[in-house]
Amino acid sequence: MKRLNGILFMLLLGKMLPLHAQDTITIGLDEIVISAKQGIDRRRQAKPGASVEEYLQSSGKAGMIRRGAYAWEPSINNMTDGRISVTIDGMKIFHACTDRMDPVTSYVETINLSKISIGKGFDANPNATGAIGGSLDLKLNKSGFCNDGFSANIHSGYESNGNLRTGGAEAAYAGDRFYINTGYFHRQGGNYAAGGGAAVRFSQFTKNNIFANLGGVVKPGHELEGSVIFDRAGNVGYPSLAMDVATAEGLIASLAYTRLFGSGSLPLPQKWETKIYYNNIVHIMDDTKRPPEEIAMHMDMPGKSQTGGFYSTLIGTAGKHRYSLNWDGYCNRSYAEMTMYPANPAEAPMFMLTWGDVRTLGSGLSGVDEWRIGSRQTLRVSGKLSLLRTGVHSDFGYRSLQGYHPRAKRFTNRLEGKIAACYRFRVGAAWEANLAAGYGSRTPTVSEAYGFFLFNTFDAFDYLGNPHLKNESSLETSATLTYSGRAVEATAEASHFRFANYIAGTPGAELHRMTAGARGVKVYRNLRRASLLNTSLLVKYRFGGFFTLDAKAVYARGRAGAGNLPLIAPFGYDASLRFGKGRFVAEASMAGAARQTDFSPEYGEDETKAYTITNLSAGYSFRMKKTVFRLKSGVENLFDACYSTYADWKNIPRKGRNLFINLEIEI
Repeated sequence: MKRLNGILFMLLLGKMLPLHAQDTITIGLDEIVISAKQGIDRRRQAKPGASVEEYLQSSGKAGMIRRGAYAWEPSINNMTDGRISVTIDGMKIFHACTDRMDPVTSYVETINLSKISIGKGFDANPNATGAIGGSLDLKLNKSGFCNDGFSANIHSGYESNGNLRTGGAEAAYAGDRFYINTGYFHRQGGNYAAGGGAAVRFSQFTKNNIFANLGGVVKPGHELEGSVIFDRAGNVGYPSLAMDVATAEGLIASLAYTRLFGSGSLPLPQKWETKIYYNNIVHIMDDTKRPPEEIAMHMDMPGKSQTGGFYSTLIGTAGKHRYSLNWDGYCNRSYAEMTMYPANPAEAPMFMLTWGDVRTLGSGLSGVDEWRIGSRQTLRVSGKLSLLRTGVHSDFGYRSLQGYHPRAKRFTNRLEGKIAACYRFRVGAAWEANLAAGYGSRTPTVSEAYGFFLFNTFDAFDYLGNPHLKNESSLETSATLTYSGRAVEATAEASHFRFANYIAGTPGAELHRMTAGARGVKVYRNLRRASLLNTSLLVKYRFGGFFTLDAKAVYARGRAGAGNLPLIAPFGYDASLRFGKGRFVAEASMAGAARQTDFSPEYGEDETKAYTITNLSAGYSFRMKKTVFRLKSGVENLFDACYSTYADWKNIPRKGRNLFINLEIEI
């Protein structure tokens, strides 16, 4: 665990504290604490100007699938979109790109966030839907009713590799009955260079993010809060894909009411929060910046995702029990189209609905009960049941789907659910163990059920959805053993998922490709069985009063029949040595992975070589009257290694040597 990166793994068990407006309950979830109240704790971050994706990757609790320098796709337990849920402050948001070039994490900045709650497996965020592998909930950074008065921060940064510039500002006022905080952040970079100096073409991007949060106490115990985020990226290059992105734009808004009942000995609720929200995501792919000789056929590919929803959560205590009840609902519209323009202008353009105006209406009920059996034992039980109605609203889209699935219904009702239990006990003062099990299911995603000839550059196949898919289900078992001593902390963790009706694309020999150059067509089908094992070991050692040594090793293995699952991390490791004294901090770290041998050629994977990279950073803070200055600089990939990982789409190389410098001014 890296103190420099501010990563805090919290299992919030024990006696419940009285709740205030800014308190949150995320029992059983790991949390990456980005800040306590006012943005990132710059003193403990190796690179303060890092993106949300870089912070997630550095946490060691989430992997990142890279298609370029921008908008990496998160994975938990080596599972990605469809098997994990990503929400922003409990709000459901869905990407608008059929190629997943705009994951939910790309529509926020670290300046927006106070922490990231990570739920592993089925015991996850109660607002998550279909979260077999886990969930990410990106908690917004709100000033809260803390009476801190006025504050402001200015951020600036520069990275040499790719000429990346970052900058922004935020301001906040917090009283005991009213608060407001707002901010703006900008990122802009050009093509970066791989190790050895070779330029990685089409890796440029520009991004702007603006946000505002405000809240007021209507009367004691009654609070109203609102938030809005507008994020826009443009001229985004994707070196691993055939197309870039002209615009990726997101508008995210919410209004919440909170009723605080206070704490007491009676089995009564202590907090009731209800939120309504809406978000509109627009994504426009673009190939006009590519050389004409590399474009077989010009295409326009816009996509939209609109989601409105609500959730209502009740939290309370009853004797030795702490409970949480949640009801959530949402409606999503996913629409994507493709227009192909032949090289011969005399030929007519071809039009296709790749997501035929797919509508999803869902609602779920969930509950958590945490029973403190004794001073050393706790049992936590959670469950959720959801009803979803999905289908193709467009007549044209439905007729296109019927061409390949004549018996497909226009709309389908499905049930999905989950149940999980975790038993925690302590042995002596230093040892703690957790044993957990869960079972649940997920419905097919929009692409899996209704996607229409979606080209996957990873394996060079067109993919066709299948509305007749069965729900995918999984049985999860996990165990964690933790030792906490005065100088040494260690955590060993293992989880195993056994899937039934695993959803994957398999070749349809009778179908003809739609995309020029595609190897064929794959149809999403249910595989009878699949399994996935994840293991990790973390060790922290403090010595000398000023030094902290962190080390971590991970290993995963995924199988489906006689083959391997794709995008499963090989054996990986990282270690860091941190020195902190007074206003000065410094860190040296290394990270790497073994050669990937258990890859999946059926899904376009090949062997990746072993690698090790080294990073250095140092920072100093000082005060001039009431103004605090924090300066941090460093170098990533010190020895300019040329490498790519299992998670780099089509083996695009990662950045070579990169010098960075960041300055924060806190007023």
